[in-house]
Amino acid sequence: MAKCKQCGKQFTQFNSLNKVCGFKCAIELGKLKPVKLNEKRVKAQLKSEAKEKLKTQAQLRHPIKLHFQKWCRLRDEKEPCISCGTTNAKWDGGHYLKAELYSGVIFDERNCNKQCSYCNQHLDGNVAAYRQGLVKKIGLAEVEALEQLANETRTKKWTADELQQIKTKYKL
Repeated sequence: MAKCKQCGKQFTQFNSLNKVCGFKCAIELGKLKPVKLNEKRVKAQLKSEAKEKLKTQAQLRHPIKLHFQKWCRLRDEKEPCISCGTTNAKWDGGHYLKAELYSGVIFDERNCNKQCSYCNQHLDGNVAAYRQGLVKKIGLAEVEALEQLANETRTKKWTADELQQIKTKYKL
């Protein structure tokens, strides 16, 4: 004898797979399954939201930074490398003031420009030549204003709303 999973009545179980006493209870039990799936989805969503809240600032900024750098490369598509002037290379979106050190100007359009991978990765940004190229591009006053802003906002904490607005603006 076994207890029906749907109505709770005792019934004779013919094999271990029988969970209900008859067809009516089987149909009713089948109707309840989608509710259990919805509960699983809700739990998964809550878990995902909890994981999102535990992310660090760097983890939150990283995917947005990739979109921003791609946007900058496309903006400067017809220009040479800001540092060395080469026109034929693999391209990065290089930051004049390093994104890891100056979080307040990560998404400043003046701070990120098309740069060849060699200058960006192997020459650690080729900063001296980058500054000269940036002065030619936007002028000395703008470069100095960018440097001042970077020092003032060195450890900026971006809010979720700010990051969402930036993501929306630069996502292609």
